Order: sequence, then structure tokens, then C-alpha cells
Amino acid sequence: MIRWKWMVAVVGVGLVVGGCVEEREAEAAQRAAAQVEAGTAANDPAPEVAAAADVDANANADDIDPAEYDFYEDWSDGINAERWLVAGWREHGVQMSPERVVVDEDGRLNITFVNDAEEGYLGGALQTQREDFRYGRWEARLKPTSVPGVLNSMYTIDWGDGDGTKQEIDIEFLTYTFDGPEHPGEVWIALHAAGRESTGFSQPLDFDPSADFHVWGWEITPEYIEWFVDDQVLYRYVYAEQDITVDAPYMLKFNVWTQEAWIHGPPTEDLETTYQIDWVRFKAREEE
Repeated sequence: MIRWKWMVAVVGVGLVVGGCVEEREAEAAQRAAAQVEAGTAANDPAPEVAAAADVDANANADDIDPAEYDFYEDWSDGINAERWLVAGWREHGVQMSPERVVVDEDGRLNITFVNDAEEGYLGGALQTQREDFRYGRWEARLKPTSVPGVLNSMYTIDWGDGDGTKQEIDIEFLTYTFDGPEHPGEVWIALHAAGRESTGFSQPLDFDPSADFHVWGWEITPEYIEWFVDDQVLYRYVYAEQDITVDAPYMLKFNVWTQEAWIHGPPTEDLETTYQIDWVRFKAREEE
């Protein structure tokens, strides 16, 4: 059941994943400011949402044939440096480190965040080495932390060498919205591009995203983008009706961070939070 949502539009910017530390910090600050503006803007009419589908959200990697996909990761060989770049820089005011991006004994990737009483905000992030993905369907089996005051994300970004389009497709979990049976949770869905009018809205859910794994993702086509969870369509963005057309190559990224505004952070001091990623896969769209 999808109950209500609100939508906003701002001029978006992308998250830095290349260049020097100063560039990463400046770009991250711009993106955070845009998200804060989006999170405090007035409500707009809600887009329509399709009815829920009957799917097995608990399917695991054993049910998947990697050969069917153009990109597939289940961490069976750890974090492969030829496929992934793990952050050691600062972004969004958070010190990222490979120490907080690890594969656990169950074979799942854990990205941790802690509001350290002595060292400040400590988090993790990783991104694909590939930056040439185009149209197709992305899916990832995710379980965000239940601790309020953290953001757990999955998104695409065209950064290039700093002069990319900053086209960015977001799924972001604001964990303070996971607030019990009457309000189990929300997911933030957004689309940005440099110099273009961004779309961002908070989609209420009838389940708590942190209670179990669910398959989240989007379908990117030459005409539209569709966001979904467990094969239930959450939103369709049609380029012809909006300001952004996603047509540039990009990378995929996951990260964790916090701020007081919008995310309602930070979380409790010295409490470790864990964002789990079971698997991620991409099937390219066949050329027409």
C-alpha cells in the first residue's frame, strides 16, 4: 500500500567522486544544500504509483545466474579492486575509509557509520570503476540501518573528470523516517543534473526498509526512468514532460553519511550503524 507522498523541484548538483579532496568537499556541500532545500520545500502534487506486485523480496544470490547480467556483484571474491573503488576521502563532512566497507561472514557488504565522540563523523563509500554504464535495469538487495539520523544511499552519477553532466539518479534512505507501525518508513527518490531543475520526493511505504532485505532499483531508458522496490513501481519520470534527460554514461555508488538538516542527524554518539548490500546487478537494455 502506498499512502501519500510529496514532491519538490530544485536546481540539482552531482556528488563528486573524482578530483582533489577540496573539490569533493565543495561538491558534496553543494549537493547537501540542494537536498536540504528539497527537503524543506512546499508540497507539490504527487505522481501516480502502481499497485504492489507479488514477488519474493527475500530471494538471495543463490537464485541468480550471473551470466545473465552485464554487471553482477555478490562479494563472493571480496571487494574486487578491478570492479570497485573504495573511498578514503571526505564527502558531506564525513571521513570515509575502507575500514568501514567490509564483507561480513555471511558474504554481504557492510558499510558502517559512527558518530565518533573523538574523531567525528566516520563513514564509508564505494563506487564502480566502470563509468560507462548506459540504459538498462539496476537492482540491489539492500537493508539500511534502523538507527535514526543516518542516510544510506544507492545512486548513479556522471562525474567524468569533474566536467561531467552531474546527471544523478538517487535512492536514499532517511532512517529517521523508520518510525513504528503507524509510519514504518519512507524512501527518498530524486533526479539531478547540473543546471537543470531537479526532482526529489519522499515516498511513504507500508513496511520498514530496515526490518529485512528488499530489492530496490530503477530502469533507465531513452524515454523515462522507473524507480521500484520488489518489482513495485514507485515513480516514472518521463523526459518529455520534465527538464532532465539522462543520456550520459555514469558510475554506480553507495555511501553513508549524516547532517542535522534533512537527515535529522547525527545519530547517538559511538553507536555503530550498518548498511547491508547483499548483491547488485545490471542488465543492459538491448539496442533497438
